[in-house]
Amino acid sequence: METKYRIGYVDEDIKQVRKYQRRFRKFGFEVVGYEFTQGMTLEDLMQQVYDSNIDLLMIDYKLDESNLVVFNGEAVECAIYDAKPLFPHIIFTNKKDDAEPHVEDWKIIFDKDEIFSEGEDDNKKVQHFIITLERSIEQYRKHIQRRKNDISNLLEKGKIQKLNPDEKHNLLKLQKELKVLDPSNEIEVPEYLLLSENLSEVEDLKDEAEEFLKKLIEKKKKQ
Repeated sequence: METKYRIGYVDEDIKQVRKYQRRFRKFGFEVVGYEFTQGMTLEDLMQQVYDSNIDLLMIDYKLDESNLVVFNGEAVECAIYDAKPLFPHIIFTNKKDDAEPHVEDWKIIFDKDEIFSEGEDDNKKVQHFIITLERSIEQYRKHIQRRKNDISNLLEKGKIQKLNPDEKHNLLKLQKELKVLDPSNEIEVPEYLLLSENLSEVEDLKDEAEEFLKKLIEKKKKQ
């Protein structure tokens, strides 16, 4: 099946990564794993994640069982949330009971043994899980595309006529939102240009204020 999405899977057990690479392949998901080394820091792992160009991140909860690292899945979840709050990510584990006390949003915790069980409802659970992942990815993409479209429309308008202060503010706001949504996205318009325009407006206001102050002083002298 043609690959539709790329998923990162944080699990220190390479066998687990390969297992789910095979299981997800038939649904159009490419699963990529990450290298765990002795004493690796959370920052080192997250850099691998950010560099892997993924659409969604799955995180195993128990990462310290092999004694390679001293942190678990909730630390990874906090890091991705702080860096990219709306980026699709889930805790994908067979240690659900262990994870729940440490993860604020229980909706993102999925029990891998329940989803990929051998019971009669196995196929239904898997299909529901796959649809959940797909919708999360598509929703995130729409968030990004909506802001890109709004930025593009404002830039096109700016070529024809000068943007008013509200539109300039909105352009800067949209760009900052886009940067938060996905820092890896190419910036639509250099931010310093927007800031320099704002500074230019501030300079104009300052000149006007100085001129008004001069007139006020001169008026008082005449009195």
